[in-house]
Amino acid sequence: MTTKTISARLVLGAVAATALTAASVSPAMARDDRDRDGISAGEVIAGAVVIGGIAALAGAFDDDRGDRWDRGDRWDRGGRWAISPRYAIDRCVRAAENQARRGGYRYADVIDVRDVDRTRDGYRVRGRIDVGGGWGRRANDRGSFSCRIEGRGAPWVNYDNIRGLG
Repeated sequence: MTTKTISARLVLGAVAATALTAASVSPAMARDDRDRDGISAGEVIAGAVVIGGIAALAGAFDDDRGDRWDRGDRWDRGGRWAISPRYAIDRCVRAAENQARRGGYRYADVIDVRDVDRTRDGYRVRGRIDVGGGWGRRANDRGSFSCRIEGRGAPWVNYDNIRGLG
């Protein structure tokens, strides 16, 4: 169970308990002969509790779209799939390092990200990468990479000044 489900059940239980309490108090208050059609403090408190419970239930079951930015994805205004800049950087860094390792280098580390540009369909990320080791290579190489990512698709990575990758 998620915390949202648990909290919704707790709120629902609290509202039900409050409703039962208010229902049991109402007959006792009806027998009071001193009531001169005024609103008592107990009625105000019971009303506030019921309204608060309804508001809590409405908040527990709404569609929380704020979580989508945590995953890095969303729909843009045109109804197309779009991504956040942070998500684009993370995907491009992982793709650049993984492709360099698959290209024969033992390690690959992105040193820095220099530029992030918004394009028509996504983002272009540029930065520097340090690679080394591997199949007969003794020296380390340092160069740059450029990555283009659009929506949910795989990033396209290009390397400059790195032997064996290009």
